[in-house]
Amino acid sequence: MSNLQITELDPADGDLVSGAFEVLRAAHAVDAPEAPAPHAEKFRLGLIHPVPDEDEVRLLAVRDGAVIGVAEVGMPNRENLHFGWATITVHPEHRRQGVGSALLERFVDHARANGRTTLTLDTRLTWEDGVQRSEAGPRFAEKHGFTSALTWINRRCAVDALDPALEQELLEKSQAAAGDAYEIISWIGRTPEHLVDTMARIDSTILAEVPLGELELEPETIDADLKNAKADRNEAMGVIPIQTVALDRATGEAVANTAVFVYDDPEYTDAFQGITIVNPEHRGHRLGTLLKILNLRLVRENHPGVRTIWTDNADVNAPMIGINVVLGYEILDAGGEFQRKFDA
Repeated sequence: MSNLQITELDPADGDLVSGAFEVLRAAHAVDAPEAPAPHAEKFRLGLIHPVPDEDEVRLLAVRDGAVIGVAEVGMPNRENLHFGWATITVHPEHRRQGVGSALLERFVDHARANGRTTLTLDTRLTWEDGVQRSEAGPRFAEKHGFTSALTWINRRCAVDALDPALEQELLEKSQAAAGDAYEIISWIGRTPEHLVDTMARIDSTILAEVPLGELELEPETIDADLKNAKADRNEAMGVIPIQTVALDRATGEAVANTAVFVYDDPEYTDAFQGITIVNPEHRGHRLGTLLKILNLRLVRENHPGVRTIWTDNADVNAPMIGINVVLGYEILDAGGEFQRKFDA
């Protein structure tokens, strides 16, 4: 261990960037080969174009010039200034040598120096009859004083999972339940300018509406500037949102929203379902099902190379899980967020 160095990744250092990505690639191949593979270009571009509402760093464990571990660290910079998270990945050939513990120690020091008092680690878990996952991740977290705070279930759905006749029947039933009270609008790419403000308002409700388990996080206030900054980042990274929303005809406000994110790489067959949210006052009209089916059709029509859509939901989010099961989503595994609190 004596020659192990922990260093912060400089996005301009091509060798270290490649080494860090190789750790993620090798770990994926061993730990969760059924899950979407990390994408080298998206990893590189994500370093150059950081998320606007978090301060991110990648801490590297380097031995003899080779990267053997990565801690991806994020700390919100607008709200939730007490909070910091990390995902720690050690190359499969260098595990059980203290590399993860060294990265964790540096993460804690870095976060504490930035005034953070609640820190989390996340790891894959086995869920029900899904793929069996190693117990090493949760054991590592617990050994270092972190306790389970939130569990989410990872699910995947083939884009053509539903029988076409059943899909059409579900669509028509949802349309009938929604009635004429809503205008349904879809787009690909950044949010149309005239909808940015109302979409920022509905995005600001997400953390108040989704189950967070034991995590104590306040809702984010998303304004037009942040919304546009996130759109700029998506464009720079070649991440394409496909989005369908319901506008309340009485007010013009967005009251339900779903989005799927695809990559501009035709060889990459995975896409990612974002948050689906329905304003509490507008639930019971099957808007979630309606929007997800219409959006799924947009994915198929515009990105025929996409074969699988991935999503995760908190294990206690019964309404959204119910919709996903109807649409053909199947369990792969789960993820766990493990939390440790420190004195201010």
